[in-house]
Amino acid sequence: MPQVSFDNDIKPLMTEADRNHMEFMFDLWSYKDVKDNADDIYDSVSNGRMPPPQGGGPWSKDKVDLFKQWMDGGYQP
Repeated sequence: MPQVSFDNDIKPLMTEADRNHMEFMFDLWSYKDVKDNADDIYDSVSNGRMPPPQGGGPWSKDKVDLFKQWMDGGYQP
């Protein structure tokens, strides 16, 4: 299975609307910010609390699973 990376796989999941909505807390397009907040982000996307409706609404199971694979794979940049 190919390794999941932030630049190739995770960052593209974050829309500009998602980024703008969360910029008061952290930058969803920043590897460091997403890595540092990965547990909270995962909790929010896996429970459907994020992204908000204006960001496209809850992620599909495939997207949530991809984010978890990135975490489990050691947060590759």
